[in-house]
Amino acid sequence: MERIFTINNFVFFCLITLITSYNLSFAQNGDYLYTDVTDSYLPSSLFGSNMSAAAADLDGDNDLDLVVAREFQANGIFYNNGDGVFTNVTLDKIPAKIFDSEEIAIGDFNNDQLLDIIFVSEDNAVHEYYINDGNNNYTDVGNRMPKVISNTVQASDFNNDGNLDIIIGTAEAPPFQGSPANPSQNLILINNGDGTFEDETSVRLPEILDVTQDISIGDIDNDNDDDIVVGNEDGNKIYINDGNGNFTDGTAMRLPAANEETRKITLADVDGDEDLDLFFSNVAFRNGKNIQDRILINDGAGKFTDETSERIPSDSEHTMDAAFTDVDFDGDLDLITANIFFNRPAKVFKNNGSGVFEEKTSEVFPPGVNAEGIGIIVADFNSDSFDDIYIVNRRSSQQPNTKDRLLLRNNPDQTTGILYENDLPESFKLLQNYPNPFNPATTIKFSIAKMNSQKVTPTSIKIYDALGNRVETIMERNLLPGAYSINYNASNLSSGVYYYRLIAERFSETKKFVLLK
Repeated sequence: MERIFTINNFVFFCLITLITSYNLSFAQNGDYLYTDVTDSYLPSSLFGSNMSAAAADLDGDNDLDLVVAREFQANGIFYNNGDGVFTNVTLDKIPAKIFDSEEIAIGDFNNDQLLDIIFVSEDNAVHEYYINDGNNNYTDVGNRMPKVISNTVQASDFNNDGNLDIIIGTAEAPPFQGSPANPSQNLILINNGDGTFEDETSVRLPEILDVTQDISIGDIDNDNDDDIVVGNEDGNKIYINDGNGNFTDGTAMRLPAANEETRKITLADVDGDEDLDLFFSNVAFRNGKNIQDRILINDGAGKFTDETSERIPSDSEHTMDAAFTDVDFDGDLDLITANIFFNRPAKVFKNNGSGVFEEKTSEVFPPGVNAEGIGIIVADFNSDSFDDIYIVNRRSSQQPNTKDRLLLRNNPDQTTGILYENDLPESFKLLQNYPNPFNPATTIKFSIAKMNSQKVTPTSIKIYDALGNRVETIMERNLLPGAYSINYNASNLSSGVYYYRLIAERFSETKKFVLLK
């Protein structure tokens, strides 16, 4: 199992005693931004030792289904009815294998336009790999996977050949039960194009041993390829892609060191300057580690500055995961954290527009959004074009019959929404607005491409004045592949020439429009 219970009972007792009680004050008139629909929308079979979840449109009906990795229980597949109500279809889809499953990668690994699934496991080092048979049932090809201890797996086309490769974070078994794991070499497996992989670790990754808990993929240096950020129990790493899937260790020059034990890494543009910043979700399961989460700001070229103290409050939670989304629709990304030990609140930190965060949980969530929070997904589960929140809720001795939690974003004024069209474009595209010139409203249409992994894409549309100054962010959402339109009202702007820019994945496009009042 994932080694999160490595503190002895005395330390646990002290920990529980010292944690400050969390005040869930009520928002005025009970007007919360999210509604907890866990009991009515999630089946009872979603309870258990859930370790992670992933969202993707598995059955091709244009909504997000769920895949859940479980610790020494059969993993699960849950279909969405389009409204965010989930049904357990596991028995019809994959075998009921019992491993110490930790994390999931979903993608079209064999290039047949269907989504396949990989689970990695820790203690027994046996991984599950399922190929979609065309009827949304899955064939077991787990023999293609290496036998290594793992807590994390990520998929990306590292060498830009059109095939999804994978990277597996590894560790070596501890010398005795309950002691820390030993460091090991992470693995990069290059796809042959048919869903089989070649281990090319020795020629593509730096020879570095770590106890890795998470890996995050993104273009941190803005050169249009995927770099790697590695979250470890004892010192995080940055690996820079040369454009061909070969990586060099850029840690010393790019990442300020810290005495931290990181569980998850989140990449997001938290300060609105259109590059990827870093958030480290930190815990203190190992003696002497600093429990404070960290936020690091990108200079645009992949070099980071630690601005934790200036941007996020001091916090003593064991943070297991974090996600960014615009909860209040003010054009910037807010922060949500999942916390553990024992039945801790999920927390919300609002962005002031400049990447400085203040906790506002009681204004956003209804009272009692507590969990053994070990993971977060932010995505539109009920097809209303607004991002919802799914919290992976790990079973514990304090709450043995718990299940994951689903919070739906309450529907604001419909004019802030976006219209989804049932289409699967082959390319990203930004169309000219209509009408143009306009006063004060216009419609902007754009397309999110169908990639070889039909998962959500972080997408934004930003408005700039004639001098290139950003004046507004009108959308910041996680979107499925498809064609979209959004109504934009510029009543707060003066007449003039402006530019609107679509940013999605490594795609961006800008067009000009004219406001005449």
